[in-house]
Amino acid sequence: MFATNRCLSKGGLGIVNTSLYIAVKSAKNELLFGEKDTWSGLDASKPEVAVFFESKVWAPASLPKGFDLSKSVVVSFEGDKIRFFDFQTMSGGYYERISD
Repeated sequence: MFATNRCLSKGGLGIVNTSLYIAVKSAKNELLFGEKDTWSGLDASKPEVAVFFESKVWAPASLPKGFDLSKSVVVSFEGDKIRFFDFQTMSGGYYERISD
């Protein structure tokens, strides 16, 4: 389902849920969460996976003890698309990356 569920961003942000947003115009793989927290990963042209769990962004190789996938969001940065799946709501989709 999330592979074909195209979502539309507004103002350069893709909404995942009320506490997690994807910056679709950023030159880097970037997430916004919390009040003013941001996470920046690799250059936007490089594929990368990030896991949002307990109000933090984790690399798959460094997930914390007690990690629970059912309380997580997985975001896959794939060049021109950014896919996401929220395991709490069992919903997901993708945003197309917007270049300036």
